[in-house]
Amino acid sequence: MKTKAKSSRKSLKVRYLVSVVVASSLPLTVSNAQTAGNGILQSQQGEQSGVISNIYTQKGRSIAALDGAEEKIWAAINANALQKAHALMQQTVRQYPGWQPPAEMEFVLLEKTIWAEIRVGNSTLARSNMSRLQARFGKGALAHKTQVALFSMRNVLEENRLWRLLGEGHLHTLQRAIRQIQASDPDFEPPHKMAMLLQQGLAAQSVGKLAREHAWSRIIALHAQTPSIFSLAYPGNRQALANALAATRHAGHATEVYISLLQHTQHADEAESLLNQAAGVLPPTDMQVLYQRAKAQFPEGSRVFEKQHLQYVLMEAGRAHQAHHNARAAALVTPETAAIARLHQASDAALLGAIYGDDHQPQQALRWWRRAALWSGKASYWKIVGNLAMADNDASVAREAMEHLPAGSPASQHFERHEDVVAALRDYDRHDYAGTLKRLHKAQAIEPLSSGMETIEAWSLVHTRHFHQASRLFTKLYREHPTEGSAVGILISDQQIHDLAHSYQVASSVGGPLASHLPMATMRAHRVDINTIPWRFSASDQILPPPARQSYVALGGSWENRGGKNSGMTRMTEYLPSLQAQWGINWHMAAFAQVSSADIYGGQPNAGQLPSFSAPVTAQGVASGHVWQSPQFLLGIDDRESHHRWRAAIGWTSPSAIGGGTVQGLLRYTSTPSQSGSSWSVHVLRDSVRQTLLSYNGVHEEIRAVRPSGATLSIPYSWGAATRNQFGVSGYLSGGKTGWSYIGTLHLNAITGRNIQTDLGADTYLAAMKPVYTQGRWWITAGPSVYAETYSRNEDYASPGYGGYFSPQMMVQPSLTVSVSHWWTGGGVNLNAAIGYQWLHQAGGSYLGTASLRAQLAPELVAQNLAILPYGSSSGHNVAGSISVVLTQRLSNHWYVDAGASYQANPAFQQTQAGLDLRYVFGKQPKPTRTFLPAEFVQNLGRAE
Repeated sequence: MKTKAKSSRKSLKVRYLVSVVVASSLPLTVSNAQTAGNGILQSQQGEQSGVISNIYTQKGRSIAALDGAEEKIWAAINANALQKAHALMQQTVRQYPGWQPPAEMEFVLLEKTIWAEIRVGNSTLARSNMSRLQARFGKGALAHKTQVALFSMRNVLEENRLWRLLGEGHLHTLQRAIRQIQASDPDFEPPHKMAMLLQQGLAAQSVGKLAREHAWSRIIALHAQTPSIFSLAYPGNRQALANALAATRHAGHATEVYISLLQHTQHADEAESLLNQAAGVLPPTDMQVLYQRAKAQFPEGSRVFEKQHLQYVLMEAGRAHQAHHNARAAALVTPETAAIARLHQASDAALLGAIYGDDHQPQQALRWWRRAALWSGKASYWKIVGNLAMADNDASVAREAMEHLPAGSPASQHFERHEDVVAALRDYDRHDYAGTLKRLHKAQAIEPLSSGMETIEAWSLVHTRHFHQASRLFTKLYREHPTEGSAVGILISDQQIHDLAHSYQVASSVGGPLASHLPMATMRAHRVDINTIPWRFSASDQILPPPARQSYVALGGSWENRGGKNSGMTRMTEYLPSLQAQWGINWHMAAFAQVSSADIYGGQPNAGQLPSFSAPVTAQGVASGHVWQSPQFLLGIDDRESHHRWRAAIGWTSPSAIGGGTVQGLLRYTSTPSQSGSSWSVHVLRDSVRQTLLSYNGVHEEIRAVRPSGATLSIPYSWGAATRNQFGVSGYLSGGKTGWSYIGTLHLNAITGRNIQTDLGADTYLAAMKPVYTQGRWWITAGPSVYAETYSRNEDYASPGYGGYFSPQMMVQPSLTVSVSHWWTGGGVNLNAAIGYQWLHQAGGSYLGTASLRAQLAPELVAQNLAILPYGSSSGHNVAGSISVVLTQRLSNHWYVDAGASYQANPAFQQTQAGLDLRYVFGKQPKPTRTFLPAEFVQNLGRAE
């Protein structure tokens, strides 16, 4: 019973409180309720029946008392004392049996009760009473008021539900609820404050997702739109803002945000956690500020913050070390070395040792590695200490490291190796490169050398002229780490062994500084013959293309005397002054030019070259004369590359006695397919035959014969100016400094000229030469040779209609040939001599060489009973030989003199030649030449090959 009474009293108390709370906010105010109650009372009083009055009077209750009771009920209702109104209503029912509360009173009381329940949030009871209200008053006079009240109640309940969802943080559920309401009531709009708080809440919830997605720019944009969700009331969002600022390179603003978060932490543990999170995004300088503020804010946690700060510094230094930013890593740890040492952590000491080692601070690296080894006792650390100590020549620390190595380790060998390395360095410093190599090879047998010691080994190989090994070692080092020193080592080694193709290949595949020392574009254009091009190595360790070929101007002249012997040739002497020049276009190409003018003296023919008549007749023939020819010229291009050579020249000869000149020229190609010097060539040639005045200059005369009638017959004639048209091939097979070399040539000739039948011929030269002395600056070779020549007809006559040049039908001359070359700084000399035996045969022929001339003269000769006998054939054989010498000497930096002379004698003719020129070579410091100017070049510029 007591429990029930307590429960009843508690229920009454709650209801009373509900009435008090909702009184000020119910839809019906006190004045409205009072007005409604007075109206209802007045209507009731007007309608009281006498019967009811009699009943109440009989029971001792007056109508006035009943009215007073109803007024009290209305007063309680209007005062929102709903529990009191209920109690008064029940009391009135008991006091006045048969009395029922008016419908209006019940309606107002129930309506106010529902609003009170809505106000205190008892929506379940409110909805139950709303059902009662609908059932009791949904029909009848109060139906309209009932519907209006229920509509308002439902709206308030929905709005309360929305506020409750907002208050409980069910934002997405709230969004769906609003959309559902708006689906049934399109005009519904949530309260402005609710909509604002919903939007703000959703935005606040999105920050975490954006942070997980690293959408930092969107977080910063959201902060600009809704800064309130990043206030200190949202610490997680504020930290996300700090991370976004740091990620977008606004470290200063990020630090300010973290400072504000730090200021509102309540405990050192919270601050420690916050600093750990800041350490992942802020740079070291800003973190230093945060750690100092944390220590000032929580002095009791200073030691924790100090340790945390050191761990952060070590972490950042480790990251920088892993990224090979060792200078930055060293800058981070150096100010904290004392504090790091107090931590007494071997891993920290090893990290500092690695950082200082890679930052080229060997003494600091050794100190920290030693600490790591002492604190940990690890053998691997002691081995590092030993290596560093050896590199730093710290013998005491090296021995200490060896003492800590495990028993049975190769410590003694390792130390011995160190001693060998130190001794090798000492020998290298004393320029004892052979000793250096010996020590290094001994050390290398124990353990591979470091790259630095391999570099010492490579340079020692260069100094001891082991260039092939040096090139291989420098190449290995360069491929591992392309340094300037290794690049220069490769260049020096490959230059010495003539293998710059290897340097080019390494530079192309690896790149680095080696490419800057090479003319890569030029080499790319000559990849096949890089090793045969005469590259230059300049003082700045640069490989340069060869300089342009020498340009020069030369003024010179030659003398030649050629005379007949058994063959009966006439004598001819020629003086040939010439001006010649060469312009170097590039390192392999040059253009040349020549202007010359021959002064020719023709001698009297020997017996056998004059006509013989069948009857006694006095006859005299003259084939002598003197001609100074007008200038002739020759222009050409000469291209000399390592594997081939082109030479092309074209010009015009001087006008001859028979008028006009003719084209002269040369086209030659020489191929050198290998580095041994072997070659083959082919050429076409057109030039004047310079053997007699007739062959060179020609004759333009008249033959006069006296007719029987006494009349004189004049027959003009011209012949000579013979021209050689030649196609030739040659080959040279080199045997080097010790083996036999072989030479072979074949020339096919066609001699043409005025009134000269085309004379076809061929000549060949075969020789085998073996070096007999190749020491110092001498080169001497000797060997057999054979020369043979043949023509289709004999034109060796000083008579009308013939060219007057030597053209045997058979000539062969085997010989023994010797060649001697010697050179010195600025000059050189070359001598060639041959001695052998010659056999030759020449055919006979008519004195008048052309059929037309014979047809004109034959009637007159017959009329005078004369006939010209033909020349007879001839043969001969005898000793034959030749000697030639060519000299080149530099007179000064730019002036050179070239001289040459030769003599040859055989059964057919003898010939003497000599020449001299003075050359001015352009350029600042021309390289001393070893190229001998051939005798043909002096005598006949443009024929040089």
